[in-house]
Amino acid sequence: RQNLTPNPSIRPTVATTRLHQSSNNNDEGEEDNAPQNVVLGRFLSPKIDDAGLPIADTLLAQVVAPTLQVFWLSLNRSPLPSWLAPVFQDTSMLYSSPAQGSLLAPALIHGAGLAVCWTMGALAAQAYDSDAFNISGGRGYKTVITRIVQAGAFATGVLILSTQIDLFLEFGRYVQPGESKDIDLRLLRAIVELINDIVFEAVVLSSWRIYRASLTGDASGRPPNYEP
Repeated sequence: RQNLTPNPSIRPTVATTRLHQSSNNNDEGEEDNAPQNVVLGRFLSPKIDDAGLPIADTLLAQVVAPTLQVFWLSLNRSPLPSWLAPVFQDTSMLYSSPAQGSLLAPALIHGAGLAVCWTMGALAAQAYDSDAFNISGGRGYKTVITRIVQAGAFATGVLILSTQIDLFLEFGRYVQPGESKDIDLRLLRAIVELINDIVFEAVVLSSWRIYRASLTGDASGRPPNYEP
């Protein structure tokens, strides 16, 4: 006779093997989701070591940079950007100059969009972390400039995408150069305005960020949780 008594040591071994495989699968799933969680965490739970830095960035991106752009274009007698048109325009007269203060609202509206682009870029590049504006302890400007470039590149991408969406909504379809003179003129104007926005935002925000970093050379300008 063969001994048909079941071996009790087999079942725990199989169960243990299954649990081990399940644990490995869970670990692999967590490792796959780890990069996504890190990227989302930069936007959903950002690290901000200087609470006043996002406010200063927003004011410079929304007010200072667009204002300097308008002044520069006016001094050079260049055409003003299309986004500077008054929100409420009087069409009762053929030739009428804009009322005093009527250009303030469109400038602030356009500047708010630019500020959103920069804020998204700063969050993506972790530009509010102390490493992004701290040169003390022999750190130097390498990390500061790197974070500025990374934030600017992301913000530029968001601005380009927003411009494409705006053109799509304006024409109701995807347009490209060569279709007509009106479309070519509109696209050329959009490209010029896009370049102007990028240049003036880059100059203003980069200058401010480098100046902010230079303040950390003194103890009073360092982040609260400073570690030499």
